[in-house]
Amino acid sequence: MAYNIPLRNKPLVLVVDDDLSLRLAMGAAMVKAGFDVIEAQNGREGLALFQSNTPDLILLDVMMPEMDGFETCTAIRKLPEGKHTQILMVTGLDDIQSTERAFEVGANDFVSKPLNWVMLGHRGKYMLRAGQAFQKLNKNERRLAKTQELAQLGNWDFDLINSTFHCSPEARRLLGLIDVNHVTYKNFLAPVIAQERGQVKETIDTAIKTKTPFSINYRIILPDGTLRHVLNRGEIWFNANGKAETILGAIQDVTQLKRAEEEIRMLAFYDGLTGLANRMLFMDRLEQEIIKSKRHKKNFALLFLDLDQFKRINDTFGHHIGDLLLKSVAETLREGVRRSDTVTKPVPDHSDTLIARLGGDEFIILLADISEPENAAIVARRILHEMRNPYDLEGHEVSVSTSIGISVFPADGEDIEVLLQHADSAMYHAKDTGKNNYQFYKESLNAAVQERFSLEHDIKYGLKRNEFILYYQPQIDLSTRKIVGAEALIRWLHPQKGMIPPDKFISIAEESGLIIDINKWVIQTACKQNTIWRENGLNPIRIAVNLSGYQLASQNIIQIIKEALQDGNLDAKHLEVEITENILMQDTEDTVRVLKQLKDLSLRIALDDFGTGYSSLSYLTSFPVDIIKIDRSFVMGCTKLTNNLVIIKAIIAMGHSLGMKIVAEGIETEEQLELLKGFSADEGQGYYFSPPVSQEEFANLLKKGTL
Repeated sequence: MAYNIPLRNKPLVLVVDDDLSLRLAMGAAMVKAGFDVIEAQNGREGLALFQSNTPDLILLDVMMPEMDGFETCTAIRKLPEGKHTQILMVTGLDDIQSTERAFEVGANDFVSKPLNWVMLGHRGKYMLRAGQAFQKLNKNERRLAKTQELAQLGNWDFDLINSTFHCSPEARRLLGLIDVNHVTYKNFLAPVIAQERGQVKETIDTAIKTKTPFSINYRIILPDGTLRHVLNRGEIWFNANGKAETILGAIQDVTQLKRAEEEIRMLAFYDGLTGLANRMLFMDRLEQEIIKSKRHKKNFALLFLDLDQFKRINDTFGHHIGDLLLKSVAETLREGVRRSDTVTKPVPDHSDTLIARLGGDEFIILLADISEPENAAIVARRILHEMRNPYDLEGHEVSVSTSIGISVFPADGEDIEVLLQHADSAMYHAKDTGKNNYQFYKESLNAAVQERFSLEHDIKYGLKRNEFILYYQPQIDLSTRKIVGAEALIRWLHPQKGMIPPDKFISIAEESGLIIDINKWVIQTACKQNTIWRENGLNPIRIAVNLSGYQLASQNIIQIIKEALQDGNLDAKHLEVEITENILMQDTEDTVRVLKQLKDLSLRIALDDFGTGYSSLSYLTSFPVDIIKIDRSFVMGCTKLTNNLVIIKAIIAMGHSLGMKIVAEGIETEEQLELLKGFSADEGQGYYFSPPVSQEEFANLLKKGTL
């Protein structure tokens, strides 16, 4: 039964009870309290009436046939429109379990029979008021959630008292944490890119510790690989007693803003045609570089470039083709600097190199922190070489060359105007000397650079003319004084300049790439010589060869060694490879791969000059090294300098604990020998036993056997 209900101008209550008299009594009480009423005699009928009428309040009896009150309440709460409806359970059961179950299935309140009819109406009003407030709160929450979604803004909070963390759904969505069941502080930081995660954590942790607000921009990576920029802000919430209670935070996706800022920055500081830095950015960077170089006493160079006969190209093909040429030249400059950096620096780093277009066909390059002026010449030569190739521009084959002027800080000036003026002057000097070349501002540097590159030329032809020779320094077992090996040391017998030691030409060979051919020649020659000694009846020993040069992984060194061992019919145990830390610092992944391949050949690997690099200790566990060679600078001072003794002792103990052999270089006195033996060094070499000698002299030493 249901009362006749006019248009919805009163709150509607649904009374569900199988007892007709109780339904009528409850209905009358609710009408008196200002409600419209509809009735159902069981749970199934009540569920149907709820779906068709959506009442504001439900009075629901517990004990009913077919579908009891608990089941009915559960079914209503599962409906979208039933999540926030106020439900009052009416029960004759006066036990705690029924009460607990009523709340478990979603009831808002319960009342026991017999009912107080006056109070029932009042309770209904209060429940309706609470329901309306709850619905308003829910609506506001949904409105806030939608607003945050539109603004791409989420919130989070960290309870400083209980150390609990909470993250809003929108914040979880922004961070790609929707599938995470419970977001913790650790989860919250997980999407931050690795380079910035430490800084972000430190900023928030500091804010928590110092009870101060914070604001930080950083980048995150979503599960699909998308990179986003976010702004995270937080403030401390203090309770009434002034105690820090919670840190409240807001996180917002500012990717679009960052992109807009980047576009503005590009317009302000970069050339619109080539994408290179413009004059404004270059001048700012140059000023900073002068300040930094003065403070750290560093050198840098400016390369001032002007295209040769660019006006003729513009006049012949038109300005459109001229613009395309400028864009292509800009890419050539980028490539020329990038390739040159790989040989002028142990670890390539382009962050201090800036290429700018000053206007028209003028370009300028800032090469920061160069060790010597010749490094600027290497870059200039690379650019001139790359410029030789003609450009295909929309079907037109266009060739262009450039003239380059070089000024060096501080030799050619210590302020912006002077350095630029001198680089410009050197560029015009290059034009006057035939174009398509480079010139330093100071003629003395031109002469020095020409001498250096003349030596590079001689290295190339010296290999072809067999001007290089190997000397051998014996390696001694310190306990028996027997010769157990030799280090092969390259020398250059120049036809005009006489004997040239390796420190004069190895760096040039590395920068020019000729070190690859030198490495190959050393390995082949050492293996052949070892075979000759063995065939002449001398005791078999191992020969250690130094693998000098950067980019070890690209030298095809494994194949070279295989062929050398095969050609000399030599067992791999008779060849040892020495590497220095500059090789290990280049590309850890590729270097480890090559070293493991060397180990697969059963070669021994020695780490040369140990103790002089920056990360020696980490190399011992990161790379497959068999032997540590203590640098001669420690050995030579070990009898006078206490610190040297401490370092040597520590290196030997550490190496032995890792299962490595220890070789001491530079032993020159009996006292040094006895100290190293006392510290349990395994092998040694130095002038005390023998200087590096020719192959014939070393054969005589082998005949003696001990030194």
